[in-house]
Amino acid sequence: MSKNQNDGSLKQLWLGIGIALGIYVLGLLLLIASSKLILPYMLIAGIALIVFPIVSFSKGKKRLGQGALIGLGLNILLFSACAGILIANLGG
Repeated sequence: MSKNQNDGSLKQLWLGIGIALGIYVLGLLLLIASSKLILPYMLIAGIALIVFPIVSFSKGKKRLGQGALIGLGLNILLFSACAGILIANLGG
């Protein structure tokens, strides 16, 4: 027998993913505005992306935390891909 737990809706999952990807888009806009601010931003964004799921799970919002973790994984892939492109272009 399956229990109907109130773990949150699918809307909260997408909200968590959207917030995490919004942090990435904010970084891209900041990079376009001023490239000097991108390294401090990446440090702050990295901390925020790690703290956001922890706070979500501690407040009992499991779906929001799961969405934040999915968004964190997407951000790691995007940050590393962009860094790889930049490093590859510096060599030649």
